[in-house]
Amino acid sequence: MGRKLPKYLQEDEIRKLLNAPPRKKTRDRLILRILYRCGLRVSELTSLQIEDIDFDEEMITVRGGKGDKDRIVPVDADTLDLIEFYKAGAEEGTLILSQRGEALSTRQVERLVKKYAKKADLKKDVHPHMLRHSFAVHCLKAGMNLRTVQKMLGHSSLTTTQIYLDLTGEDIKEDYEEHPLPA
Repeated sequence: MGRKLPKYLQEDEIRKLLNAPPRKKTRDRLILRILYRCGLRVSELTSLQIEDIDFDEEMITVRGGKGDKDRIVPVDADTLDLIEFYKAGAEEGTLILSQRGEALSTRQVERLVKKYAKKADLKKDVHPHMLRHSFAVHCLKAGMNLRTVQKMLGHSSLTTTQIYLDLTGEDIKEDYEEHPLPA
């Protein structure tokens, strides 16, 4: 009680957001995918290096996250394909670059997320961290182990991750309707 639930996007809203960038905007599609599919903080995304991606093991090493802790995060094959296409042969350096070839700032990523949320006609004030919240909630709703989600998010305390278990009234109603009691 008294804790404010993190704001997150529903699965249909996430789909709209991920599909908002045109196909030719590979970098923008990649940014949205990594933020959501890997649950990264925006600062972790902007500092992600090509050499931190293990294509064989389908893992990303997130270096120097909050508390300066490294962690390993799984990455799906579709996102890896998009990374491979985007990096176009580069073997090292910052993964996500501006059009000038510089690392993106967190502010630039924030503007990009807001731009595509508007394009997707989402009625919420969407920000990059909301994709991380959405990742956590969707993982837990799909039945993923709380400890696994904790490790992927890089939380040192399980209590921090448990906030995602608190469901909104809308979620409770949706789950109740999906699993009705026998008559």
